[in-house]
Amino acid sequence: MDDTVVMIVFLVGGIVCWVMVHHRYRRWKAGKLADKMLEDVIKGKDAFRR
Repeated sequence: MDDTVVMIVFLVGGIVCWVMVHHRYRRWKAGKLADKMLEDVIKGKDAFRR
């Protein structure tokens, strides 16, 4: 294979890995925020007022 083809394959693979990690991180962060808001609602606080 040519060097440019190898570079393109590595670049595409790196981008795909970054997108997957970024997506998982955002879902994890959103889940933590939702859990905190639910705890606030259970305690009787207004979750949207901080």
